[in-house]
Amino acid sequence: MKKNITILFLVSLVLMLTLSFWIDKINEAKNQKLIISKYISVAKELIPSIANSDKRVLLKKLKELELILTDDEFETQIYQKVFTFGKIFIFKKGKKYYLTIKYLNEKFSFYDKSQNIFHEEMLITNFLLLFDILILFAIYFITLKIVSPIKELSVKMDRFSKGDYDIRMEIKGDEEIKVVKTSFNNMAKALQRSIEDRENLLKYIGHELKTPLAKAEFALEMKDLNLLQKNIKDIEIFVSEILNMHLLTTQNLKKSKFKAQTLIAEALGKLYIEDEKNIQIELKDFFIETDLHYMSIALKNLIDNALKYTKKLPIKIDARDGKIEVVSYGERLKKDFNFYIEPFKKESSNGHGLGLSIVDLILKKHGFSLFYRYDNEKNIFAINFI
Repeated sequence: MKKNITILFLVSLVLMLTLSFWIDKINEAKNQKLIISKYISVAKELIPSIANSDKRVLLKKLKELELILTDDEFETQIYQKVFTFGKIFIFKKGKKYYLTIKYLNEKFSFYDKSQNIFHEEMLITNFLLLFDILILFAIYFITLKIVSPIKELSVKMDRFSKGDYDIRMEIKGDEEIKVVKTSFNNMAKALQRSIEDRENLLKYIGHELKTPLAKAEFALEMKDLNLLQKNIKDIEIFVSEILNMHLLTTQNLKKSKFKAQTLIAEALGKLYIEDEKNIQIELKDFFIETDLHYMSIALKNLIDNALKYTKKLPIKIDARDGKIEVVSYGERLKKDFNFYIEPFKKESSNGHGLGLSIVDLILKKHGFSLFYRYDNEKNIFAINFI
């Protein structure tokens, strides 16, 4: 782009200079023609006074015609005409023209003052041309300054596309440029995170599937159908969790309004519960506006974790005042809560480390948050819908 702009600038500069030179030549030719015509006319008026040797009349004529007597010597002759007892010459010196009349042994040279106006006009024209050229240079350098960040952006995007995911742009320049650079850095950061997450996901899937597949193969060899069914169920749950995470990042939510009772029933319907007495429900119903499918998955995962890790049954689902809490007996979480909502993080061999991360992802997509507290030997996970 910089090369194209430079070529365009040089072409514009050459065209401007060429046009100026051409116009100058045309104007000079027209001016010369007008001056020659005027000097011939003037000569016809002056010759009688010169022939009569009447200096008073001659000086009066010169004043009327705005002519000045001069003693300069000239070399460049552009016009000559012979008349009785004399000659008319027109000379050029620099950009000025002079009239010389020879009559017998006398010689008079004149200068037309009106030429100064033309020269002043030419100076103004040349000044304007110089001003235009300076503006053209200014436009050129300003344009280079503007496109320079675009060139930098193009180079860094190319490097990013080739795998340099750590590339970033320094935030400097005009406000508009800063906005573009900030947008690129945010995009690069998001893409880097997405690529790294995908790479981690693929590694994790490959690692996690090895164990249940090996166990399933072993169960098949041992003809242990119960163990085979268990491992197939583990693989099914794992694939379902991975699919839910993927769909959450690609699909739009389908929100509707329903009661908390409906959400709890939908979540429980996704679970296999051996004994209904294992879950105690306290409900003071209220309305919720969310995506029922995904929110029921989030609540299902909280209930499933509570049933899986509780030290004492029943667990409790408490829904009131725009909030649903899942309460279970057990020890306080050993690590910071953020550790457990990161994908693929787990402390035990149970599960795949995706349950709470899916809950957190669903709630964030809705604009809600997952809260945790430990109270009276109970782990309490809460979703606040207000």
